[in-house]
Amino acid sequence: MHGKFGSLVLVLTIVGFGIGTARAIDDSAKGAARALSNEAKRDFDAGRFEEAGRKFQRAYEVAKVPTLALWAARSLAKYGQLVAASELYRQATRLTTNELWVGDAQQQAQADAAKELAELQPRIPVLRVRVEGAAANDVAVTIDGTMIASALFGIDLPADPGWRRVVGKYGDENSEQTVYLKEGEHKEAVVKFSGRPLALAAGTVQPVAATGAEGQSAATLTTTTPAQPQAAAGGGAQQTWGWVAVSVGAAGLILGGVTGIVVSSDSSLRSSCPNGPACTASKVSTYNMMRTLSTVGLIAGGVSAVVGVTLLVWTPKREGDTHAALWLGPGSVALKGTF
Repeated sequence: MHGKFGSLVLVLTIVGFGIGTARAIDDSAKGAARALSNEAKRDFDAGRFEEAGRKFQRAYEVAKVPTLALWAARSLAKYGQLVAASELYRQATRLTTNELWVGDAQQQAQADAAKELAELQPRIPVLRVRVEGAAANDVAVTIDGTMIASALFGIDLPADPGWRRVVGKYGDENSEQTVYLKEGEHKEAVVKFSGRPLALAAGTVQPVAATGAEGQSAATLTTTTPAQPQAAAGGGAQQTWGWVAVSVGAAGLILGGVTGIVVSSDSSLRSSCPNGPACTASKVSTYNMMRTLSTVGLIAGGVSAVVGVTLLVWTPKREGDTHAALWLGPGSVALKGTF
């Protein structure tokens, strides 16, 4: 039916729209369907399969008959859209008799559609999408821009031959693959992610309560930021100032801690000052200076350390993630992380 005989049957079928029993379609719709199908057949014979498929499908929307579904499927199959063609073949075989069916043309079209569908099926490639490093329900995956349901991950999906673009998104992470499929080929596309929890994939700041020595309360500030594709301008200077601030803070904390220990451990100062009978003017001066140095050192050191950590955390990086944690307690301070 691909030659002149097939063309004749198609034209006769469309002309059949005008029979008095076809009351469901008005004259304007019949004329449009007739013109579209004739143009589509000329395009098909000339090898313009994309145009032919589009016009046959438009005519089929007006008149649901097997002949139009069959020729639309043939056009799409010739153009390489095997998945859409297979669906039109199936529709052609499932249509039931209506007032537009004339003679045996529609029954013959259904038989041809079933035969050609069986021949087409082995040619359709299969693509399986697998996700690694993230829960399926947290990932959005598209194939050539079309979203696929997470329930279809790990299942063979019919696809058209050619290059297929698979993109997965998880938080701020993207995973992309381009796969070439030949007719009848089975392939798998794996979208991989870092495995970080979804809350951390977009970057968060999390305060965590902790307990210091002897049951004293302390605080931990943990900051995580995602990797940046490249360092921003001025990142080097910001990192330098961050380390300077951390160094100054560490020195202040050490100074405050040492002077505090001296005041606490010096028995002569502790027993006689500030109000003891043996407390001389020089001892008072030394005692007050030590207390002042301890207080100022701890406060200034703590503030400087926090500023330094903040600068380091927010310095743009070229590779890897930034992670820093500052632990502050009444008698101790700790800085841990990767910068």
